[in-house]
Amino acid sequence: MADIIASESITLTPRTTLVLAQMAHAEIRSRRGSVWITQYGDPRDLVLAPGESVVLKLPTATVMTASDGAEVLITRRATAPARASIGRWLAGLFDPRWSSRASCALRRPGRQLRHG
Repeated sequence: MADIIASESITLTPRTTLVLAQMAHAEIRSRRGSVWITQYGDPRDLVLAPGESVVLKLPTATVMTASDGAEVLITRRATAPARASIGRWLAGLFDPRWSSRASCALRRPGRQLRHG
């Protein structure tokens, strides 16, 4: 099991939305209230009841919402960098946050990206 880097308890007031960035491999556990979680790139929307948890798989933006208020515990763990699969690499090609240089290369067949 990976070492814990940080652990923080967050209280969401009713109808509050919180956006988290770069939270791959973090565990979100609902302590009180229900929390709706959406992660960019993951087709699922999750609703955590008190006592339930989820480990985020992607390093993309994560949105948490609590309509009636909630308390969550976010635990970040150190993990060994995993080798990206070809499927994840292909999915990354369609990420809208790519630079214009990359998107131009994708629109013009036969062109290659240059680093630097």
